[in-house]
Amino acid sequence: MRPSPGLTALALSAMLIAATPAPAQQGHATVDCKVGEGGRLTGCVLVSETPMGRGVGAFALRLVKNYRVPPNDRRIRKGRIVIPMTFKMPG
Repeated sequence: MRPSPGLTALALSAMLIAATPAPAQQGHATVDCKVGEGGRLTGCVLVSETPMGRGVGAFALRLVKNYRVPPNDRRIRKGRIVIPMTFKMPG
């Protein structure tokens, strides 16, 4: 990009920032579920989500409906499992 004559440093900085693609954001969610028969997850609840209001938690809850965990999974405590998830979100 070649600046026009008389372009201030502030205006040039604003142009460069506008032309730079936004970094991909990450979304995080943690769900807590009961481990049922055959490793199926039931009664899942959202523990946390970031960023809030972007649907990350709802997406995580939909995903865990299809999860199956082996009975010897070390993360299972008292018949429950906590699953942290990270998602790459569109920028």
